[in-house]
Amino acid sequence: MEEGEFTVIVSHATSGKEIVVAVENAFTISAVLEVVAESLQLKDRHVLATQDKKILNPELTVGDAGLKEGDTLLLMPDPTGGNFSNIARE
Repeated sequence: MEEGEFTVIVSHATSGKEIVVAVENAFTISAVLEVVAESLQLKDRHVLATQDKKILNPELTVGDAGLKEGDTLLLMPDPTGGNFSNIARE
């Protein structure tokens, strides 16, 4: 597994804004999500997903999720929030 810092692109599904985030394999998806939400000043709950729309478990590390330099992730409103609380995650 590669060590050190690398960057991924996070594309906000609603606004289309893209931000580049420096990550390390040991970071959790949840930590990356916090940085992105703060950067974009988001109030609602969001999730990170792969380009094929597979939601990443927030407890996974960047390394466990298999992310690599230059990967693009989608930032989407959390489908488990609000009226959709009974939708199961993968």
